Amino acid sequence: MPGSGSAAFCAAAFRARAAPAPSPRGRRVRRPRASRGAFRWEEGTRGPSPPRAAASSPDACVFTVIVDDLVFPDGATKMGVLGGGGPQTAFGLRAHPSDLAVGLAAGVGPDLPAECLSWLRRNEVDDAGLALVVDRGEASEDAPAPASAPAWEGGALDASAWDRSPSPSSLAAPGRYRRTPRAWQITEPDGRRTQVWRTPPCPDLYAMLRPPASALPPAYLAARAFHVGVHPERPDLDLLAALRAANPEATISVEPFTAAQSGTLAPDAAAALCRACDVFSPNESEAVSIVGPGDPRTLCERLAGLGARVVCLRRGENGSAAYDARAGTFHTAPAFHRLGAAVSGPKGAVADVTGCGNAFCGAFLASLLTEGETIEDALAWGASAASLMAEAVGVPEEAAGDAGTREEARRRFRIVRDRVRRVE
Repeated sequence: MPGSGSAAFCAAAFRARAAPAPSPRGRRVRRPRASRGAFRWEEGTRGPSPPRAAASSPDACVFTVIVDDLVFPDGATKMGVLGGGGPQTAFGLRAHPSDLAVGLAAGVGPDLPAECLSWLRRNEVDDAGLALVVDRGEASEDAPAPASAPAWEGGALDASAWDRSPSPSSLAAPGRYRRTPRAWQITEPDGRRTQVWRTPPCPDLYAMLRPPASALPPAYLAARAFHVGVHPERPDLDLLAALRAANPEATISVEPFTAAQSGTLAPDAAAALCRACDVFSPNESEAVSIVGPGDPRTLCERLAGLGARVVCLRRGENGSAAYDARAGTFHTAPAFHRLGAAVSGPKGAVADVTGCGNAFCGAFLASLLTEGETIEDALAWGASAASLMAEAVGVPEEAAGDAGTREEARRRFRIVRDRVRRVE
């Protein structure tokens, strides 16, 4: 991974936000119909970016960037991988053939690796929502960890701390901005994954993962959908409420990024979380930690009873299930990689399951936003996107919007779709 050069690269990208866009040279550049690409490459590096249409809104807004350093069960590592859930969710959204425009909102530092920016560009993910965050020093680093019901998830920074167009003097000031969130992601042989922060955890770090609505580009607030990862015991309900207030017609999708750690969630807390969204998508262990043990249908119905309109239960290699509270229907779908070769056709080996749930949620949401598609279709698209993510170490090299990727995503969708079942 780049060292100081990476920081210079990212700083130059922020400086270029205020510069006029150069004319494309050399390779053909696709002109996106929505705002995609506020960063600009350094001259002579990898070519200029498309100009940004600042007034247009993305179809969907996703949150969180973490630079992941991956550790696998055999001890192998891969460093500096773009992660955090937001990019993987964006991959799932972009892999859907509806060609949705996706914006990514997160706090980053001048040290964000160039490879991470390159991946966002190849996938046509709008980065106008990425912002540098002023380092408050002792005000943030020395904050004691709360003993219970931590308030670190959101709300720690007001809009003035977020800087999407820093001045040259600010960029040149050593230590003015916080570093990009970075963490070890350690995968065990049984599939369990543990995150260990490399960036010292503090209120400002957690705030960087999900910027407040006041810090988002105004165009993002008009998105048709939002997908937010939350800790079930301390969800950023203020952010979810602000997104709802900004666009009451938007679809809000919520995905827990961990199970509740203190036992089954209190009923009122679980209800507040489920009522704050339209689509609630936990994995099986997360669902159990929220509403107690049960079979997939029972878990889905309990969560729907707390207020979620659609519950999508992700079950890893056991597939997925969805309950539509509006219609009272329950469907199941297999995982693509569990299908035999005679059924699935060509496929790669499972290389890394990190981010598969995020990709599933992105494609599931894209399908729900697409006129004429059903919840059965959404399950199949989710399985398709998750299978593509599973075959890559980190995020896939092939862009989600490339014709080849979408063709393969559609092939896998059709195979899974034929096996989605309604359970009475």
